[in-house]
Amino acid sequence: MIGAAFALMTGAGLAFPSLASVQPFAASERAIGLDKQIDWSAARLIAVQDGGRYKTLDSFARESFSAMYGKEHLPGLTPVASLMEWLFNRDAYADAPVVRVKDKGIQIHFTAHMPEAARQRILNTGYMTPNELRDPVVRQRMDELEPRAIMVTAMRRVRNAEAVALMMDRMFRIVPDPSEKITPAHPEPDYAWYTPNELRANLPDEIYASAGTTREQMIRQFGGPVPDVSAEQALGVIGPWASLQGAWLRGDAAGVQEALRKLSTTLPALAQPGIYPSHSQRAAEARYYRMGKFTWGWTLYFIGALFGVVALAASWRWAWWTSMVLLLAGIGFHGYGVALRWYILDRIPVANMFEAVVGAALVGIGVGLLAELYFRSAIFLVASHATGFVSLMLGSFVIPGGGTITSIMGILDDVMLRIHTTLIIASYALIFLAAVIALMYLFAYYVHTQPTRSATVGLMSAGAGAALLLAAGMAFRTGGAEQASGLVKSALVTPVAAYAAVALLLLVPVLRLASIGSLETIGVLIGGIACGALAIGNYGFTSGLALTMIGGGLVWAGGNGLALLLRRNAPALATAPGLALAGGGSLPMPELSRARPLMAGAMPGDEKSGRLPAWMNDFDWAHLIILNLVFVMLFVGIILGAIWADYSWGRPWGWDPKEVFALNTWIIYAILIHTRFIVKNKGLWTAWLSVLGCLMMAFNWCFVNFFIVGLHSYA
Repeated sequence: MIGAAFALMTGAGLAFPSLASVQPFAASERAIGLDKQIDWSAARLIAVQDGGRYKTLDSFARESFSAMYGKEHLPGLTPVASLMEWLFNRDAYADAPVVRVKDKGIQIHFTAHMPEAARQRILNTGYMTPNELRDPVVRQRMDELEPRAIMVTAMRRVRNAEAVALMMDRMFRIVPDPSEKITPAHPEPDYAWYTPNELRANLPDEIYASAGTTREQMIRQFGGPVPDVSAEQALGVIGPWASLQGAWLRGDAAGVQEALRKLSTTLPALAQPGIYPSHSQRAAEARYYRMGKFTWGWTLYFIGALFGVVALAASWRWAWWTSMVLLLAGIGFHGYGVALRWYILDRIPVANMFEAVVGAALVGIGVGLLAELYFRSAIFLVASHATGFVSLMLGSFVIPGGGTITSIMGILDDVMLRIHTTLIIASYALIFLAAVIALMYLFAYYVHTQPTRSATVGLMSAGAGAALLLAAGMAFRTGGAEQASGLVKSALVTPVAAYAAVALLLLVPVLRLASIGSLETIGVLIGGIACGALAIGNYGFTSGLALTMIGGGLVWAGGNGLALLLRRNAPALATAPGLALAGGGSLPMPELSRARPLMAGAMPGDEKSGRLPAWMNDFDWAHLIILNLVFVMLFVGIILGAIWADYSWGRPWGWDPKEVFALNTWIIYAILIHTRFIVKNKGLWTAWLSVLGCLMMAFNWCFVNFFIVGLHSYA
């Protein structure tokens, strides 16, 4: 069920570049040989003003080509070499497929008038050439599609790609304003740096004469002289810049190296003291991007989780120690990436989606580590690994922007960013940590009580996911161009699916869902989820949810099948302490029963009630430790948010979607805590409500951010 959140984000932002363009372009042949001879270590640290902040040349290149090409560099070239090639040799790529158009519906709109060969190439690869982008018919269709609300996100990606492809030289602001009015005390963060070409009108008169041109011609071509830049300063930049261009086009590696050396020393000297970013910050940023934003640390968490499951199921201490070492390594790698980003930005990294998910997860993992070190149960160990794995996978593959470092919005530049926002996202991380424990409890509960029916439900989920994937392909990938985009609700599918979802889900309250219930009950619930996905009308979300249902259902069914197999083939384990299986047999499990956590809130004697083994109370108590922290942290975070809103917007509460769903999430946990006093099967109800709370949190973090406009849409 938590996978639905992953599916939503997958539909919103997951993008895999086409494999059709991995071979180097013919126009890049000379540049590839030149790239191998250049030492880029100094050049990649040249500062660029872009996107409201100062970034390195390396970052600028990676982000620009990601927007245009879908990857951080052209095939066969490093990022900075790709940038040089595009600045100096762009015309050679006029007919090369270098502009990525992600959305299928946009591709269909743009190519309807094109020859069949070009049309099929674009539809199959998702890449257009700059000349195709300049086609008058394509330009007209861009103007027609852009005002449509449903096309805003898709067209924004197209416009960003177009801007990089056609106007990168105008974005290349590497020349600081040398004006004395710009000082660390008065930094004027909005003042513009300049491109090298903008300084051409500032050159001495004798330079124009020797070049056979005039100042007036330069002004007509590049604009008037830049204020506060002397002729000598302009010459100090234009000279090596022109040498760099000539050497690059000639393939002169020595000339390129010398010109880059001059630029890397001249440009910082132009800025007033304290304005140009420090060398250590620029080096840290280059390292951060070169290490893939440290998101590939998910591999450590994934491997560690496998060993953690072994330690949890078999109580093997070597597996526990191996998993613990991998968790410490993952935290170290993960934490270093967050710390590096903090140092680069000079602020706590919690101001956008990527920072919130990756940074919050680190807090949750830290809490899980402390609990694991104290209780040595392996429960917190597995949950911590799962939290780290999911957060870095989302950061690496799903969250729009892929972790690009961005400037902070003015409204967020407040002390409450450090307090309210941190508390909220930390509580969200603990919500996910608790949900992982809840899923482990639910799996163990149904394996213990009714493994055959539980396995059947897993297979039903996988089958429904396969049917949903097929239905999504038929509903959103066929018919008109807009249906094919997956961005527009089908005129037929949406109303029917919406009514069906409402009708099915209205039956749920009258059915017994506290236990696994009848297969008919589960079928109604799964059918309602599938119909609801079709009603949303987004191909990415629907297909992502379908794949989650398939994968989760198969894993769930397989786990139950394995438990049944162990029950039948290992009856000698029947008297062993651990995971007692229906009909005999067990799996060894660690126990916390001898030292029941005081923070858990479990009533004395709980471990003796019912027909569940004692170790399941350990799962329940471990779960409650995290839930109690969630309840307090989320409540305090919401109150502090109201205080912040009062002095920022003039009211403590305005029914903004983000506020409403944060409160809804807290209400679920308030219900959870009180429900434990009135139900008999406390652990089961707690686990289901915890999963529901996690889904509400995921909806707030994902759907509200991407699909509902509000005052918190930036977060």
